[in-house]
Amino acid sequence: MDKRDTYLMLKSVAKLSNKAIDDLNDSLQNLEDLYDLSDDEILNLEKLNLNIKKIIVKYRGRTYLDEVKESLYRKSVKFLCCEDELYPQKLKNICDNPKVIFYKGNIENLNTGLNIAMVGSRKPTYYGVNTAKKIARDLSNSGVGIVSGLAIGIDAFSHIGCLEGASKTIAVLGSGVDDILPRQNAKLAERILDDGGLIISEFGVDSKVFPSNFSMRNRIISGVSDGVLVVEAAGKSGALITVECALDQGRNVFAVPGNITSNMSRGCNRMIKDGAKLCEDIDDILEEYGIKVQTDAHNSKNADLESLNLSDEEKIILSTIDIRGSMHIDDICDKTNIDIKTVNTVLNKLLLMDIVIEWKNKTYSLNK
Repeated sequence: MDKRDTYLMLKSVAKLSNKAIDDLNDSLQNLEDLYDLSDDEILNLEKLNLNIKKIIVKYRGRTYLDEVKESLYRKSVKFLCCEDELYPQKLKNICDNPKVIFYKGNIENLNTGLNIAMVGSRKPTYYGVNTAKKIARDLSNSGVGIVSGLAIGIDAFSHIGCLEGASKTIAVLGSGVDDILPRQNAKLAERILDDGGLIISEFGVDSKVFPSNFSMRNRIISGVSDGVLVVEAAGKSGALITVECALDQGRNVFAVPGNITSNMSRGCNRMIKDGAKLCEDIDDILEEYGIKVQTDAHNSKNADLESLNLSDEEKIILSTIDIRGSMHIDDICDKTNIDIKTVNTVLNKLLLMDIVIEWKNKTYSLNK
């Protein structure tokens, strides 16, 4: 049995922690020597507690491993161990690095170009949604991959924004890659794979899902990334766990400033006070890595709008919404002094042109 299979057995069959595998590695000259040892020799190994040694004795046989590999094959799931050539060096260097990564999609995305993680609230405001999509799309069109956790909210819109651009997005799961959670993002996961992206997890197929999995995966989100951007986060947002991981790993941390009266911006605003770099647009991120913004991609949306020959009323309504981020139809009428029938007609046209987005209760924002 080779080293890759040994790691797979220890993680998927014996269910050893990453630390326990490190301890086992320290006790053996070569990890695969495990299969040449007698049961008594395994039980006498140092650094490992007795329960772990008993688990190894029980499960090191080929039968259990073959069942795992058969399940991986049936579900089209591949795996990478920490000593494989494609295993990213930056992930190998983090604390408690995963010894095995399970994946679907193009694993080379882990080592191609610059990757920025984007995280934030699961209940974002219109401002947060639009900002996440725009920054992710602009970064994607500038050759930057987007990493996130496929959660509802900012995570999902960050993936979507990247899909609208030219680069690939990576989703890091707190469940197995054969068990997409949350269920409502299963279609988004399919889009990521169809686009040539990547879905990874340290949890094997048929694994039970525990709440702690989702905080554990945050160290991997930051670990495979070159920096972390928080788009919108409350004072006690789970996204701040990813920030703590990023700081421990020596990654750059960026935060989008928000409305000082909004609870959903308190986490980001506090981060900026504490030293995170304020991010208004992708220039603030790219300059940290010596990347010049591709002006054509950066201004493509404005160029598209200019080419549409919009009427004066349409331009006024778009400009009014753009200044305020999102507006109710009644407020649009008040600010523009245009009657509601005309405003409604213009908004319906702009919706069909995919220039604006309609939210709840006749509230609209630009589809940036």
